[in-house]
Amino acid sequence: MTTDSELTTEASTSRTTALRGRHMHRWLHVSLPLLIAFSVAQLSKSSIGVFVADPSFRQEFGLDLHPGAVGWLTSLFLYAYGVALFLWGFVLKRFGPRTSMLVGTGIWVVALALPPFVHSLNQLYGTRILLAIGEACFYPVAHTLTARWFPMHERARANASWLSGIFVGSALGSSLTTSMLSAFSWRTTFLVQALIALAFAFLVVLVLLQDRPDPDRGISEAEVRHIVEGRFESTTVVPKRGPESPFRNYRYWLTMLMYIGTNAPFYGLVTWVPLYLQQERHVKLSDIGLLLTVANVLSIVVMVLVGRASDRKVKRAGWAAIGFTIEGTGIAGTALSGSAGLDSFFIFLGLAGNAWCVVTNWSLLHSLMPTRQSEYSSSVFSSLTNLVAAALPALMGTLLAATGSYTAGFGVLFVSVVISLGCCLVLLPQGY
Repeated sequence: MTTDSELTTEASTSRTTALRGRHMHRWLHVSLPLLIAFSVAQLSKSSIGVFVADPSFRQEFGLDLHPGAVGWLTSLFLYAYGVALFLWGFVLKRFGPRTSMLVGTGIWVVALALPPFVHSLNQLYGTRILLAIGEACFYPVAHTLTARWFPMHERARANASWLSGIFVGSALGSSLTTSMLSAFSWRTTFLVQALIALAFAFLVVLVLLQDRPDPDRGISEAEVRHIVEGRFESTTVVPKRGPESPFRNYRYWLTMLMYIGTNAPFYGLVTWVPLYLQQERHVKLSDIGLLLTVANVLSIVVMVLVGRASDRKVKRAGWAAIGFTIEGTGIAGTALSGSAGLDSFFIFLGLAGNAWCVVTNWSLLHSLMPTRQSEYSSSVFSSLTNLVAAALPALMGTLLAATGSYTAGFGVLFVSVVISLGCCLVLLPQGY
């Protein structure tokens, strides 16, 4: 028997088909600029793992003398990022997503241009903290705009459209950074990243991004109606269990715990995999860049396909459980395999599973987040998950220094995935 929820989803999908090609401003004014901004942001964020594999960069900042410092380059970024995420929620509520994004991106461009002019490890840490403050506006801005512009049955695809920028940026970061480090200096590479951020993030946001689907700005009444009818407050495609306020609903906090098993492994892998492959498997830097590029392209494909499939019946927890199973298998295989070839396969699997989890986890958050509370609930969610995940790269560095092996660090990532899988199994029978 067809349920009311399924009928509503089918009707909504029919309306989406009718709108396709005629009234799709939400993809132009939200998805496209966010995709570009997230791609450039991840390029600069994930490439730190490639920078630390460069001998001259390590020598400049004494990283060979302090192995744990490699992890702190990411962990300090994430700690500052987590605190700033919470504060950006208030800025966003006061000034709106577009202005917040422009201010944050401006700070971020300056932070990218500074590393070539610093000479100590503490100064390098300072540039990473400033970069984190600027970039921290991205997630609350993206979630607020997704809640304002997209009906619930399109949220996974909408999230996938800008979240795929994480893997686009990682792919570009790996290939571009390794190519430039091979041809030029690490200082030149940082300056190029700053110019890319200015041209392809700040200016794109300035030209395209809009705060609301406003008919006075050229958005058709049909598209506005399509968006409003599918918002959290109007739709019936997701269950409305527990208090309306996400902060008083344990499912919101459970979803947050679940996301730690997505966030922590991602930062752990992008920080340590290049050095792991270089030191343990003796893989050349150029080959590492190629491997990570292919892995990230695969992740983009996975994210888009899972987003489309997840939107059909708006059941996120079951899809997330599959993703965590794949991700955990990839992490365990990387830690236990004995060759570079097997490591490559399991790294592909781990990052593809992570991409699967990202899009379903964020879409699950939207099933618990009223539109009017999107600024605060998304900033708190992002803040706390990043603060917890921030400990993982540094912890992996500490375990490496203590044991001389990467196995213990990969084991911590695997445990976080298992906990997240348990959260999925709690929400699955509740219809999420």
